[in-house]
Amino acid sequence: MRDNYFKALTGVRAIAAYLVFCHHYNPIDEDFFGRTIFDLFREFHIGVTIFFVLSGFLISYRYFDEEKINIRYYLGKRFARIYPIYFILTTITFLRDAINHSKWDINTLGLYSLNITFLRGFFDDFKFTGIAQGWSLTVEECFYFLAPLFFVFIRKSKTYLFTIPIFFIIMGFFIVFLCNGLNFYGLMRSSNFMLDFTFFGRVTEFIIGISLSIVVKKVRNPNIKGITFFGIIAILICIYSLSILKVGNGNGTDCILGKIINTLLLPIFGIAPLFYGLIFEKTILSRVLESKIFVLLGKSSYVFYLIHMGIFAVILNKISHNLLFLFIVLNGISVLMFKYIELPINLFIRNRMVKE
Repeated sequence: MRDNYFKALTGVRAIAAYLVFCHHYNPIDEDFFGRTIFDLFREFHIGVTIFFVLSGFLISYRYFDEEKINIRYYLGKRFARIYPIYFILTTITFLRDAINHSKWDINTLGLYSLNITFLRGFFDDFKFTGIAQGWSLTVEECFYFLAPLFFVFIRKSKTYLFTIPIFFIIMGFFIVFLCNGLNFYGLMRSSNFMLDFTFFGRVTEFIIGISLSIVVKKVRNPNIKGITFFGIIAILICIYSLSILKVGNGNGTDCILGKIINTLLLPIFGIAPLFYGLIFEKTILSRVLESKIFVLLGKSSYVFYLIHMGIFAVILNKISHNLLFLFIVLNGISVLMFKYIELPINLFIRNRMVKE
């Protein structure tokens, strides 16, 4: 493994994005395969949990030991990585909607502003507007801003790995209490919204990623075998548990036990061991994820995640309703956009920061 870079974990990003794709476009024929298998695929939203744990791990692995982080450069790199392609795709999405509906008024402009500033993620009424799946970026951005502060506290005492999540969850409930009755476009509307869609409820996933990075850095001669397999089995058990907890057409995370499984048990017993195994064990899975094709798909997975629902998917569905066709073409578009739009802009911004 190369310092600060893990090929297999780059490949995991593609898997996480594909899980979310399967969650939104369930490929299982319920009549043929049965309700049980269909419900399992409905819980593949856990791809988002994988992204959150991975973000916590990678940011911590890179910056945790830096007692004085260059905040300007740190935030600049995060901006270069996340924002330009999101801004472009969000703008295209709103322009398309404005053209289709032949209007662009102050309400549309306000909603557009909430989307490009990531603020829409705090409003229940707006969380799925624009690029619907982009709500998770509000959660990511909150972590990016707070991570350097977290590192300061955690370096002083590892007990903060436990107290930080508790603090933010309690704060989340308090904010929901304060906003109760406001009815302001769903601003922190409910405990369920807070726990499922905001950083206050998802902070644990990032902290587990940070914890894993601390453990990985201390490992010198790993001798644990089969931890990759253990992580996979635990993930499958969590998915199955979520599938049997769901009520009606909802998800398992609609109940409190499901939320605990998704944000605590899944990251601790499934995702973290899987990542640990992919870093230290040589398995068939690690070799596949380290392959050139999966590394490329992993690098372009952010674009795939942003476009798998939205304007590109709508256009492609007019050509064919075949799900495999949609999946393959979206991957092709994602690779092209990564190579010729996302990556060049990213490098341009980084080079400008270095020169300045």
